[in-house]
Amino acid sequence: MFSSDTMSIGDWWLFFILMIIPIVNIIVFLIILFSSSVNRSLKNMLLAMILPGIILIVLVVFFGLGSGLLDYLLPN
Repeated sequence: MFSSDTMSIGDWWLFFILMIIPIVNIIVFLIILFSSSVNRSLKNMLLAMILPGIILIVLVVFFGLGSGLLDYLLPN
């Protein structure tokens, strides 16, 4: 699945349909990320999709813990 050099329009449609289905999208996502024979542009697109989410999670945790720590260190 998705291992050819170029992906056809049908391949892209199949990919987007699989990404809509809950639970299946996580499985397909992990298969594509950890497979070595998958189309490189598809793998890069998945990494580009997940990178902003990872950055946001790190920022929320950092600023959330930071504000909680400041609240603890600087009581009113």
